[in-house]
Amino acid sequence: LINRIEYDTLLNSVKGTPDIKVITGIRRSGKSKLLSQYEKKFKENKKVNIIHIDFNMKKYHLKLFTKKLAIIFKKLLSFT
Repeated sequence: LINRIEYDTLLNSVKGTPDIKVITGIRRSGKSKLLSQYEKKFKENKKVNIIHIDFNMKKYHLKLFTKKLAIIFKKLLSFT
């Protein structure tokens, strides 16, 4: 894996802010790998909420996914 120091620094600078962080980019540019590296780095920290959603998975059918996502957000909001 490529160590993306600039992106890592940027993600660290916004860690802990209430904003939702969205990683965007062209297809096959390493967005999933970047998020995976970030997840591994902060997995042991219980106060970091990371939701990683792979929309290519069939279990995320839009109607079913919307209901599941609402449940996830309700749980997260009660956590804060």
